[in-house]
Amino acid sequence: MAYEIDFIGIDEESKDSDAIAFRWKDENGNYKIGVYDGGIQAYGEKLQEHLNQYYFDKNETNKVIDFVICSHSDLDHASGLKTILNNFKVNALYMNRQWLYVDDVFDKVSDGRITKDSLQRRLKEKYKYVSELEDIANEKGIKIIETFQGKIIEDKLIVMSPTKDFYLDLLVESDKTPLVAVENASFVKDVFKKIGNYIKNLFESWNEEKLREGVETTPENEMSIVILGNMEEESFLLTGDVGIRGLDLAITYSEDIESPIIDNVMFLQIPHHGGRRNISPSILNRMVGEIVDEETTTGKTAFVSAGKNSDHPLQMVVNAFVRRGVKVYKNNGKIIHHHRNMPEREGWTSITKLNFDSYVEDWENNG
Repeated sequence: MAYEIDFIGIDEESKDSDAIAFRWKDENGNYKIGVYDGGIQAYGEKLQEHLNQYYFDKNETNKVIDFVICSHSDLDHASGLKTILNNFKVNALYMNRQWLYVDDVFDKVSDGRITKDSLQRRLKEKYKYVSELEDIANEKGIKIIETFQGKIIEDKLIVMSPTKDFYLDLLVESDKTPLVAVENASFVKDVFKKIGNYIKNLFESWNEEKLREGVETTPENEMSIVILGNMEEESFLLTGDVGIRGLDLAITYSEDIESPIIDNVMFLQIPHHGGRRNISPSILNRMVGEIVDEETTTGKTAFVSAGKNSDHPLQMVVNAFVRRGVKVYKNNGKIIHHHRNMPEREGWTSITKLNFDSYVEDWENNG
């Protein structure tokens, strides 16, 4: 089946952001067009420009996007989607809204001053980018669809994570939810405030990697909607900022439905811009395969969204994919394009893959 995926970048230094457009031809030869995340506002504007140039005819007036997926609530994924909702006819918005589940988690409230109404208001304030998308969708009559494991989108996409139960657990864990004492908030919040200044002074060989097991990311990242796209000849995987718990759910579910990610996915998004607290050696072994011989590739490709001149993806993460035979590419402020059975774009050229490097970022100095 013919399909293409574009990872949007902007030609200026900015926060790492995910803004992804993709489409495929259905059995009638018509395109299904989707958007997965919109990045920060500047990425949303660039995504709009790209869609107009490559996904729609120049004189087309009724520009329809079949669906938009907001993977999770972070600024660098959700904010730019406002531009898409405001400037195209969108048939459906797939996202999860934390405040809809107050009844499910209210028994965990430890502060008697909190009411269901006040908790709902607090969640809308804390997850304001999702709340803003809800307001636009309601104003424009766009249906909003709850998005948990097993949901099918346009017959070709399946939601792999989160399950609703996992999502509710994460909602309770999150320090954005005033349910439990502050000391229960995840330590990784402080870790993710440490940005940049990575020092590559740790040596690893091809067969001995420094990537760790048991790493943690934030509950909000783990809420990311993970999508498996079945394009018949091959599949693709979009991961948002998901961590190892969500990836474990996705991998296990793919095995349960007899469509194992390790066997079928030939293109995937590296989660969280190539951060090292979202993957582990054992997860990668189950997701893309075990370590191969040097200079060996498996035909699999991974893209990572990173801002221009960003430290991401971390070399430790690049190495982890490369040593498993996966070719890795980053957009680095540009738009990068993956396609199967689609026409070549005039003026577009190949980009250079990222290489293995024996020196990686020191864990102790960089969080």
